[in-house]
Amino acid sequence: MSLVVRRARRWGALAPLLVLASCTTLAVPHRTAPSTEPGTAQLDLRVGDADRTYLLHVPPHPPRRFGFAGQYPLLIVLHGSGASGQTIRQISHLDSLADRAGMVVVYPDATRNWLGLQSDWNAGACCGGAARNQVDDVGFLRALVAHVETGLRVDRRRVFVAGFSDGARMAYRAGCELSDEVAAMGIVAGSLVTANCRPRRPVPLIAFHGTEDSEVSFTDPAFSTSARGDPPVSILVPPAVRFWASNNGCREASVASVSPNVVRATYAGCAANVVFYSVKGGGHAWPGGEPDGDDGDTPTNEVSASAEMMRFFLRHPLR
Repeated sequence: MSLVVRRARRWGALAPLLVLASCTTLAVPHRTAPSTEPGTAQLDLRVGDADRTYLLHVPPHPPRRFGFAGQYPLLIVLHGSGASGQTIRQISHLDSLADRAGMVVVYPDATRNWLGLQSDWNAGACCGGAARNQVDDVGFLRALVAHVETGLRVDRRRVFVAGFSDGARMAYRAGCELSDEVAAMGIVAGSLVTANCRPRRPVPLIAFHGTEDSEVSFTDPAFSTSARGDPPVSILVPPAVRFWASNNGCREASVASVSPNVVRATYAGCAANVVFYSVKGGGHAWPGGEPDGDDGDTPTNEVSASAEMMRFFLRHPLR
């Protein structure tokens, strides 16, 4: 199903969706400032002349170091087009994993159009209202980390970004332009639409994509190219992943079957690690999570993107 068709179907059912979104938001308490109080709350943030919102999830116990409360790792999770922070929070099930790791999770909301409807990120040269309006979403992510730091001790060596669909495109842009702040990226069903991506340092990447994704094609071309050649790999790999493997100086990739329909490519000789999971026959979905709405594709249960991401992030602090 095309992205245009799916958006039309969603907008056709707009009224009940907005009511549901409103009820869901009201179920989350509102706080005026970040704090170490455990649980999930909605917060507001003024960035330039724009009012932005995000959900902040704080684990029940802070990480410990030598018996003392330590700094919190921070994970920023970006939702897809037309969705919200609450949507990706429900799809990904990352809260429970973050609680075990003592990690704070932030689910920011993208900007919406003048009707307050379609939401999207300015991920670069494509696509949607945020790109056309040149919304400074890179500045928003910077401000977001700084705002969280006003109430919690954030470990700046462990700031991670993950995203789904349009949010994955924005996560790639963060890797391009915030490589001095982002320790590692987690990408689900995303493509690289940032032109002239030139990160200051190699950024570790873990990515997932279904071969039958009809919204963000598995073979979507990358808007940037690397000066290095593509490392050899025996399976088809999305151009965005190939770009990052090349940019990170990877030499080759080994391939292993994780399950009947999931294959993992692990790149070697890299300045920063790159791991890619290909889901055979998979659609536009978060592996191991929930469908993206009533008409969303069914995710595979053969691998959990959230669990694999969390393990990857914990092994890759900023160097």
